[in-house]
Amino acid sequence: MKRIVALGPNPAWQKTLFFEHFRYGAINRAREMQTFPAGKGINFCRAAACHGRVAARLIQFAGGENGDKIRAGLEEEGMPVFSVPTVAPTRCCTTCLCLETQTMTEVIEPSFAAAAAEVDALLERFGEWLNESDAGAFCGTLPTGTDPMLYPRAAAVAAACGRPLLIDSYQNLRPVFESNAELWLKINTDELRAMTGAEDVCDGLARVFEFSAVKLAAITDGPGRAYASDGRQLAVYELPSLERIVNPIGCGDTASAVWASELLCGVDPFEAFRRALAAASANCLSAFPGSFSPSDAEEITRGIRMEKRHV
Repeated sequence: MKRIVALGPNPAWQKTLFFEHFRYGAINRAREMQTFPAGKGINFCRAAACHGRVAARLIQFAGGENGDKIRAGLEEEGMPVFSVPTVAPTRCCTTCLCLETQTMTEVIEPSFAAAAAEVDALLERFGEWLNESDAGAFCGTLPTGTDPMLYPRAAAVAAACGRPLLIDSYQNLRPVFESNAELWLKINTDELRAMTGAEDVCDGLARVFEFSAVKLAAITDGPGRAYASDGRQLAVYELPSLERIVNPIGCGDTASAVWASELLCGVDPFEAFRRALAAASANCLSAFPGSFSPSDAEEITRGIRMEKRHV
């Protein structure tokens, strides 16, 4: 089985509250609460395990009481993970799900900088594990104030050992794009606009491919149109509507994990992304981020329309 190592530097202890009705500016009493480890790196590895095609390992920061809860929760899940202890505490994120309207409100606590020695420890383990793996993944933004060269330094490691990188982040990527590593970019439309300044998705993709390191790019927009390109061809995807949505958190992370898994297994990039989109939609049917039913994903795949054209 192929292996991938994920950098998820900004995890969270997740609280998900379920409300029959949710009203802004009012007192809202939850019907149910679930707590568990989350964050883009954790959701990525959880989704990869659920997909079952690639073995994923996680490297993250974890500090304070929330960090202890995350480590214990991941050990209970059986997720392979190396956690760098940090002096700064790990954040907590709270999701409020309204069952009446099937809408979500996310409240994210501030994150705090990892120290230079903590960054060095993270990158040292990344280099060790990447040498034993077939690809790497950058999952999410950095804790606020953390050395912005963390990802560029990790990209240099990937370039040196000849491993491709899945990028699910959008800040300070120019030095990553200028590395010699093979890059697969998976972000959403808002992130593409923020990164490139282009309002149109096709214009934004064209700017992304000005960097020779980017070999593949895929763009999601929730339930809206999705896009994938290799710089020569563009695929546009129309997703089927879901009758119900339990929790949309982790859909993008699920798409990243499944796309990377399928690519490592040699599947055509455009077909691989269709499968990734189906898994992301199936993730909406679960309250647990990065968790989906493969049978649900397979059924949804059949309903996704893909149209390809030259660019």
